[in-house]
Amino acid sequence: MLDLHVTSGLIVGFEGGMAMNYQIKAFAELTGVSERTLRYYHERGLLVPAVASNGYRTYSSQDADRLQLILMYRQLQFSLAEIQQLLALPPAERLERLANQREQLVKQQAALTATLAQLDATLQNQTGGIQMTDQTKFEQFKQQAVAENEQRYGQEVTTNYGKQAKQEADQHFLGLSEAQYATMQAAEARLKPALQTYLDQPQLPSEAAQTAFEAHQTWLQTATPRYSLAMHRGLAAMYVADERFTAYYTKLIGDQRAAESLQTIIEYYAIEA
Repeated sequence: MLDLHVTSGLIVGFEGGMAMNYQIKAFAELTGVSERTLRYYHERGLLVPAVASNGYRTYSSQDADRLQLILMYRQLQFSLAEIQQLLALPPAERLERLANQREQLVKQQAALTATLAQLDATLQNQTGGIQMTDQTKFEQFKQQAVAENEQRYGQEVTTNYGKQAKQEADQHFLGLSEAQYATMQAAEARLKPALQTYLDQPQLPSEAAQTAFEAHQTWLQTATPRYSLAMHRGLAAMYVADERFTAYYTKLIGDQRAAESLQTIIEYYAIEA
């Protein structure tokens, strides 16, 4: 037989063992989540406790598990609508998503640690404490670029080109010399005004379009170990198909047509002789 005892909002049930249930005040104190927020989560269907005929909410240990997930997702910057979708997933898929998030956080932590180390070294170099080689001065910037690309596009690149090709590209980029890195920066600096000029008067062929293509081609030839015109065209297609690429070029050029126009230019010029 089940005996119930109520003590300060805590409901303890005994049936061959102990199960913990909480009224809303005790649950709020336990979790650090306000009663108002708990009621809001109930209204949104995120966390639905048992409700007695008198209207009192009772939270179980299972509700505590679910709230733990909700709070974790909130720390990961998910919206409540996104959290609701995640909680509706099968447990195995939900755990896989969390594991992927953890992997991304580990990468971000490693990138931040490397940035701090580079900052310390730069400060010492600037104050005469240590002498950095020209190669070392740019090492962290390359590592950070690889980490950011992995976080944003790693899965798509691996799917489209294979894991080995992606690893080769990362190693190639990390091995760039100061001169090669400067070549890439100069190419991007040429690309921006050329593409802006083309957008003002979109015409093919044109000097602006050719300059934009050659700048983009130089950047790719320097950044990747296996450049080809076919690869260039394939990458251009991703600029339009993937909204993250589209957003990048929109921000870089200041025009929502930038990614699509760049694809058009590449398709025109990246042809086999």
